[in-house]
Amino acid sequence: MLKKIHILFLSSLLISLFAPFSYAEDEVVLTEDVPEESLDTIDAFIDADSVVMVDRNIIFDASKTYNPTPDQELTYEWHLGDGNRQQGVEIVHSYTEPGEYQVTLVVRNNDEEQDVETHTIFVYERTFLLITDNSEESTKLQSLSDYAKEQGVYVNLVGSFGESSEFLSEEALSQKLQEAVSTIDNYDTIVLWTVGSSGLTILSQLSQFSEDTQGIFTDSEIIVISDQSLGTLENIAQGTFRTVDPKRIVLTRPEALWPLVDASTIDVFLADLDLRGVTYEIVDSSVGIGITNFMSYLVNYMVEKGVPSNSLKLILMLPVIVTMVAFFKQVVGLETLGVYTPSILTLSFIALGIEFGLFMLFIILLFGTLSRIILGKYRLLYIPRMAIVLTIVSVTILVTLLMGAYLGVTQLVSISIFPMLIMSTLVEKFISIQTEKGLKSALFIIVECVIVSVLCYIVAEWVFLKTLMFGHPELIFLFIAINVFLGRWTGLRVMEYMRFREIFMHSEEE
Repeated sequence: MLKKIHILFLSSLLISLFAPFSYAEDEVVLTEDVPEESLDTIDAFIDADSVVMVDRNIIFDASKTYNPTPDQELTYEWHLGDGNRQQGVEIVHSYTEPGEYQVTLVVRNNDEEQDVETHTIFVYERTFLLITDNSEESTKLQSLSDYAKEQGVYVNLVGSFGESSEFLSEEALSQKLQEAVSTIDNYDTIVLWTVGSSGLTILSQLSQFSEDTQGIFTDSEIIVISDQSLGTLENIAQGTFRTVDPKRIVLTRPEALWPLVDASTIDVFLADLDLRGVTYEIVDSSVGIGITNFMSYLVNYMVEKGVPSNSLKLILMLPVIVTMVAFFKQVVGLETLGVYTPSILTLSFIALGIEFGLFMLFIILLFGTLSRIILGKYRLLYIPRMAIVLTIVSVTILVTLLMGAYLGVTQLVSISIFPMLIMSTLVEKFISIQTEKGLKSALFIIVECVIVSVLCYIVAEWVFLKTLMFGHPELIFLFIAINVFLGRWTGLRVMEYMRFREIFMHSEEE
């Protein structure tokens, strides 16, 4: 990833921003070399599902088998892996026992020429849908899938892995669920194992995605696996319960996954959790609005009406971000360029991911500074000059996206352009600092501002805090009290202690 970013950066530097260029791609026609003898032999083909429930009919179709001599009739012999055999181009069969079966098709013609094709079928007794973005538990997920197969349980995994932030991960997972919406209705049990509370909010959004998805989770059993506070998740689950109308939502710990595979029903599963001492909470009814939960109720209501949960999370995390900025300015003594600049940078990092966010910030500042130096040779008024600088920065972003598409950096191509444009508007602030204090001093100030933004990003992406704020939005009033305390801070800052440490040491010696 870092190598691709380096290549992307060097390529952006080499491309001239002012010279017109044209891009043409020659059409290449690829031909597949097919051995001549393969055209003269039978090529058997099996068209069938890979998974099926016990006692359910499954269709095996061999009509796409290639016959080099159409005048000769083919015979189709099916060995179904459970001791049964059938003949015919298309057959129907059902399995009475769970397990993995290998189906073998033997196709012959009148000259006794034949071809053999195999197909593996997994027959299950029970199944559930597992929705996850927990890339850190990939080994445990594989072990769970293997164990479930041994027990005759099919785990259909819908996952999104490798995203750099929960914000991007939630968007990617939501997109995958929208693509798989036609199969979701086949499952009575939905298991969510996602970072924070994103799984619950994704279900709420999916149920309102279109008319086809409304009521898709009605009467379903939803199991939420999390290591976060169950009390906090319960507040969020209340909104999901009202929106998707499931039979119930069970909140529990990761160690409950294996008992879920073993249990024949959810009631048996809950009884097993009691015996094992595994903590769980059940949400099976709605809670009305009250004094202690009025903001939680309003947030859940907005999610229920289709307000994007990511937008709500960013709004709820903004008081945390600005409070941290105030702390680093008033107590630590770092230069923050006000509250707006580091806050916008932090939100951009959340939306873009920290790696691409820092990369795009570097590109924007670099070309913005170069543009200022070049335009400094001409007598131009301030506003038109800044308009030219922002135009050059916009072209730089466009070229960067072009190179990202050319190099196949899909994370860069697929991200939202809006945070990049917001970040580019900060160039004017950085340019004015360079004009007032010089390039060297401005560089130190910008570095301190970026450090504050990165630290705010780390705290804002803390899953525990994000889940806590989304589950208990009333906590934003606490940050008002914290800022009142910071506003009355009269002591020396940490940076001032470091700057005058020699004076303090000298005074102590005296």
